[in-house]
Amino acid sequence: MNKKEPTPFLATHPGEMIKDELKERGMTQKQLATETGIKPSVLSETINGKRSVSLHVAVALEKALGIPAEVWMNLQTQYDLDTAKIAERDDQRETIAVTIPVRDRNLLRELVRKFGWVCVL
Repeated sequence: MNKKEPTPFLATHPGEMIKDELKERGMTQKQLATETGIKPSVLSETINGKRSVSLHVAVALEKALGIPAEVWMNLQTQYDLDTAKIAERDDQRETIAVTIPVRDRNLLRELVRKFGWVCVL
């Protein structure tokens, strides 16, 4: 039985988990950078989701936090897969033409502003 796995609404970057660990342990990014030997800029970019968790970072996190490198690598892989699935899902969304009466155009503009819908007025 082949069930298609659901696509998540958002992908969670492993940096969020690092951030949570720091908070729980009462550590700063600077302390973790010192303890792991990871450049502070690299650690910051990783925590903020701008950089992937590399094997080097995963091994350093394992030594500093006691969380196996495999966990960090699996979190990164899952993030990458979720990101790809989300992109594929979003590419498949269909466009629907909707006619809005003139009196409701302010409502439409508000929807565009809040939800990022694209329309031609």
